[in-house]
Amino acid sequence: MTDKYTLGPVAPGTGHDDGVNPFREQLTRHGVPAVMWPMLAAHGVGTLVEKLGIVFTSMSVERVEATMPVEGNQQVAGILHGGASAALAETLGSFAAALHAGPGGRPVGLDLNVTHHRAGTSGLVTGVCTPLHLGRSTTSHEIVVSDEAGRRVCTARITNMLLDPS
Repeated sequence: MTDKYTLGPVAPGTGHDDGVNPFREQLTRHGVPAVMWPMLAAHGVGTLVEKLGIVFTSMSVERVEATMPVEGNQQVAGILHGGASAALAETLGSFAAALHAGPGGRPVGLDLNVTHHRAGTSGLVTGVCTPLHLGRSTTSHEIVVSDEAGRRVCTARITNMLLDPS
């Protein structure tokens, strides 16, 4: 697998960070590498990533990882909301598909399924996304969400279609 972005340090004037991205502070706060900023210049990471508190900790074609706090993402019983786990999984899978597609690629979700194994009760959960299939027109990824003790909270699978750049 190859990475269509250069995820190392970004030098000024390389075109990766033009200095006028209106989401610079947001993208930095959420751990998005500067080389992906042009792709996110129109909408940033989106309002849901902001609301859920998702922070990326690793980003490559082979592995996208992020954390999300349980606090603030709970359902009425005080445990992690299953929809929050699903949103974390879809976010990771979509970013992974975008990395595979490269600049100008536009992944759109076709299918997301999530199996919940245990309750997330406190602290942070970590989602790890790895590819199952990386094709020219579709990708499939598995996302494992675990609690701070390393126990699996849920397992998800997402399939994205890769639209041609427009």
